[in-house]
Amino acid sequence: MRTQPLLLAGLSLCCSVHLLAQGTTARPGPLDDSIARQLAAIPAELYLADSSLRIVNVYKGEASTILELRTHEPSAIVEALVLRVYQPYASFWRGYLGDEARFREWAATSLLAPDHPIHSRLAGLVNLKLDSLFTASTAWLVRMTGRRPRGTWYIVFGPGWTDMGGFTDGTMVADFTKMDPDPKSLEFKFPHELTHMVQGARNAPRTDPDTGTVLSRMVSEGLACYATYAYAAGRLTPAQSVGYTAAEWAWAITHERDLVVAARPFLHSRERPQLDRFAARNQQLVDSGPAAVGYFLGFRIMQAYVAQHGPTSWTDVIDLPAQGVLSRSGYKF
Repeated sequence: MRTQPLLLAGLSLCCSVHLLAQGTTARPGPLDDSIARQLAAIPAELYLADSSLRIVNVYKGEASTILELRTHEPSAIVEALVLRVYQPYASFWRGYLGDEARFREWAATSLLAPDHPIHSRLAGLVNLKLDSLFTASTAWLVRMTGRRPRGTWYIVFGPGWTDMGGFTDGTMVADFTKMDPDPKSLEFKFPHELTHMVQGARNAPRTDPDTGTVLSRMVSEGLACYATYAYAAGRLTPAQSVGYTAAEWAWAITHERDLVVAARPFLHSRERPQLDRFAARNQQLVDSGPAAVGYFLGFRIMQAYVAQHGPTSWTDVIDLPAQGVLSRSGYKF
């Protein structure tokens, strides 16, 4: 019952900004006020896992500023966005979009444009209760592994360079310009990415001779996919856990030994083209096969490991070197 007024609130925001873009004063309405109150209840920042995980709701500042200043000139809104959204998180924006001048240009020409996704997706994002999804995923992962994900997430309506991705320092971004606020999809994305954050915080990468190789990436993605599978507790198939359709999974299972043979020469490669062949969703290792075969093979290694060592043993892999995981799994490469 709450979806309809939230969707209407999103439409009201769209209309307000469209009028601003035309140089016309927009009248605030009750639906604008409703979504503004809901935004006010969302924390600007959330700290989880004994404050080792920080969630920065940048989108709150973006949307609140646009709503609050909807009767002002676009130039005034841009100035306020610089003060409230860019400057407090300048290091993030510099790494993702650019300097302040670039931010100003982007805000004026894109964020305030009537067709920017903030206007159609804000209501869904507010209704998503994203903080609750983070809290549930984090609590489950801490309980299962005894480890805390460490790092910072920025939740934004940004330039849309990615839907969800990471920086070299481990910082994560979820950009709803590129991503629909779909509850089911996001519920299962967070355990995957938070598992990467837990694994990235361990000491093993500094001592594992396979760090940076295709094998290491394969094991890492397999672990994260298996964590998602375990978190779903029967709500996802193995295929869904690795992002495959049922048909792609069936093909990969049928041709699994062919994939293993094709992968074997590249396991210790650190070359970007080879890493992409195994991880990119638009590249195939074998003609007619599915893309991102490293996720599939990594998941199969994890299934073999769990079959050997028990249903909760997937958590062991956080601390093991990649070759050790492969050896202990019994999976034959």
